[in-house]
Amino acid sequence: MNTEQESRLREDLRRAVDGETFRTDPDVVLGRARRARRRSMVTRGAVGTGVLAVAVAAALTGSHPAGAPEVRNAAYVVERVSAALDGGSDSVYRIVDHDEGSVWYQDQVTMSQYWVHGTGGTRIEAWDSTPVIDHYAHLMDTTVNHKDRTYSTEDTKLPAYVPGTLPPRSSFADRIKKSISAGGQEIAGSGEYQGHQVIKLGYPAGELWVDSTTYLPVYRITTDPDGRRTTSDLAFLPRTPDLVRTVNTPQVPPGFTKVAEANTGPGHGG
Repeated sequence: MNTEQESRLREDLRRAVDGETFRTDPDVVLGRARRARRRSMVTRGAVGTGVLAVAVAAALTGSHPAGAPEVRNAAYVVERVSAALDGGSDSVYRIVDHDEGSVWYQDQVTMSQYWVHGTGGTRIEAWDSTPVIDHYAHLMDTTVNHKDRTYSTEDTKLPAYVPGTLPPRSSFADRIKKSISAGGQEIAGSGEYQGHQVIKLGYPAGELWVDSTTYLPVYRITTDPDGRRTTSDLAFLPRTPDLVRTVNTPQVPPGFTKVAEANTGPGHGG
């Protein structure tokens, strides 16, 4: 995180607490900081079309044909989707961002996150977690740039005292449940997507395509308050030992040089 982002993070967190006790879920503030940092990394040169971006774009081909019969009761679909998401609490949730060309993973047990952009020797990876150390929450972040063979680490101590444990962080799944339950839902149609018969659920911030049998989300279209449109594939993955290690444990290859901030400037993308 650069100095401006870190200062804003600390100031926002100070406003979010009551006295010296941490009483507010930090997800909004931390999420804003992470999104700003990741977008900065991508905008400043980590993007390009890249192998991953081309691959996910190709996956969209033929994603809109007619298919499954239309389901007309949006409230029923929302209820089934919420139940399906609750059932994935011991999984790893994956989001493939088609527009950014990156992939997010979140361990639904530890809530640690892993982000990767690009492939092979040009990829950038980042890990973050929020442990409580001596009654203070820390935003721990490790970023690895494979093209420059550099890495950086961040340890931002949050300013509010934590008397016990940190309030539970909301998961990606929780955020989807909240967004589709806020009202204004409607059935936007049905179809087939990557081998799934899907129901398309419209809601004010976008559209969620869910498997018509399992009701698990497989594709999402959203528009941020700033007007940024995002399309992404969604999936719950089995929480295997290898995947748990990938998501929760930063991997810095031998020989990489530690720097103040991993280089993501122009010309350093895939």
